[in-house]
Amino acid sequence: MTQSRLEDLSPVVKKINVEVDPETVQIALDAAYTRLSRTVKLKGFRPGHAPRRLVEQYFKGQVEGDVAKKLVETTIGDALTKHAVAPLDVRVTEQDEVLVGKSFKYTARAEVRPKVAIKDYRGLEVTAEKVDVLSSAVDEELERMRQTLAQVAPIEGRDVAQAGDIAMVDYVLTVDGAPIKGATSEGAGIRVEPGSFLEGRCEALVGTRIGETRNVETGFAADYRVADLRGKTGVFAVTLRGLKRRDVPVMDDEFAKDVGVPTLADLRAKVEKDLRTEAQRKNDLALRDALFRALLAKNPVEAPPALVERNVDAMLEGMLQSFARRGVDPRQLGLDFERMRGEMRERATLEVQGALLLDAICEVEKIAPSDADVETAIEKAASDAGQPVAKVRAHYREAAALMQLKTRLKHDRALDVVKTAATIK
Repeated sequence: MTQSRLEDLSPVVKKINVEVDPETVQIALDAAYTRLSRTVKLKGFRPGHAPRRLVEQYFKGQVEGDVAKKLVETTIGDALTKHAVAPLDVRVTEQDEVLVGKSFKYTARAEVRPKVAIKDYRGLEVTAEKVDVLSSAVDEELERMRQTLAQVAPIEGRDVAQAGDIAMVDYVLTVDGAPIKGATSEGAGIRVEPGSFLEGRCEALVGTRIGETRNVETGFAADYRVADLRGKTGVFAVTLRGLKRRDVPVMDDEFAKDVGVPTLADLRAKVEKDLRTEAQRKNDLALRDALFRALLAKNPVEAPPALVERNVDAMLEGMLQSFARRGVDPRQLGLDFERMRGEMRERATLEVQGALLLDAICEVEKIAPSDADVETAIEKAASDAGQPVAKVRAHYREAAALMQLKTRLKHDRALDVVKTAATIK
């Protein structure tokens, strides 16, 4: 007979202690050895005829490991059901060895959704920062576009580097006189301007002649992505191989046409509209965060770690997809994914807590999107993405995608309830 006991470690974490009786353990061991004996090949015996004592001698560790796994798989479900635990995530944290004549004990950690009794979600007072679009921001974006479209061409008639050039160089990094493996390059482009060599800038190359080598001392930060170089000082031996210049286009109607807009006035209007859309997105997000924090102040709720990590996964995946859309290979960026996950975790935790509170508001307010609401959202998504409605509708025929859409619509309406009743400064 299998027994189990439940302990509450927190509102979202449960500890389940399970004990499987010796008879069940023996049955599982016998069945495992019988299955193995039918197929195992031992020297001197036909398949299926090897004595069990020899099978145990050679395969005892493997069989006992398989039986332990099987016993957990066949008993954890009943234990969760017995204690009315609907887990978001469950994992074994401790387990005994499987021994003949002994019970098998293990401990599992289950994460659950907390029970939220929502209160005081109307009449909140919040302050949210607002982003404004200034004329200077439009100018800066246009200049960024202009610089992006600059053409690079070789410099002729001059072999000495000047400020503003692009220096084509070979380099080798040494630290304490020893070359660093992998820290070499040929034909790298370095801007001759103030800044760090690690960021592709080197003012020290001014006056360098093609073919000449200069040593550039560079310090590595304490949190540099390469652990062996953190806090150290290195020397880049930089050999100038060639010089190039950047030809930046004139800001006029021809420039606008190059980026797909009829006139410069039209381009400026488009840039301003895009910046305002992005500013509105940031303002909406800032207000959402402020409302979540105000709700949490009145309704503290713990975020299940499993949901937080899933949210971090989604945020990281979204960032990588953004890189891919821009044609950037994230593997070439030397990203510290663990540090990035840590930085994302605070935001992910707030999102999970906010979603739990919105779910509770939906229950109290009896909020549920209708079929018409879903169809309107699909049509808007198709319009925003510039895709046929039929294609987007087909995507939402998948159960997971449809549920995600309905949840978003439901949460948006719940947040509107909170926002409409709040005092926003």
